[in-house]
Amino acid sequence: MKNILIVFSICLSFLAGCTSKEPPPPPEKPADSKVLVIGLIPEQNIFRQMERYKPVAEYIRKKAGYKIELVVLPRYGNIIDTFVSKNMDGAFFGSFTYTLAHAKLGVEVLARPENLEGISSYHGLIFVRKDSGIRTAKDMKGKRFAFVDKATTAGYL
Repeated sequence: MKNILIVFSICLSFLAGCTSKEPPPPPEKPADSKVLVIGLIPEQNIFRQMERYKPVAEYIRKKAGYKIELVVLPRYGNIIDTFVSKNMDGAFFGSFTYTLAHAKLGVEVLARPENLEGISSYHGLIFVRKDSGIRTAKDMKGKRFAFVDKATTAGYL
């Protein structure tokens, strides 16, 4: 499963570079605008999410000299459309949504999260009932799954 995800990500990266379309120009902001709008993919508790991202917004404010407005997007699956329609200046994308946004809009990565050891990684898990008899990936063949939004990397791919 991990190898399939890696191969899929590499293929998407190559496909993103094959497009001949120029990315659309960023929406123009009024010259006197000093607010950067940054989108957040919704989590289960958006109030805690906003609290977690406040220090990041404050850091960006100090470094860039702009006020920061954090906006929790209505749903995960339409982040790219909302990013464009709401004239956002940035967003915290997941791996898959970034790949799509890069291909469609030409967005670029400015930063990525790291743990306290300086490592940036991500992994997903599959949970099964203890009494299911499933112990290996082969045991899952033909079984039914519940997934999260199709636009999430770990939850759907």
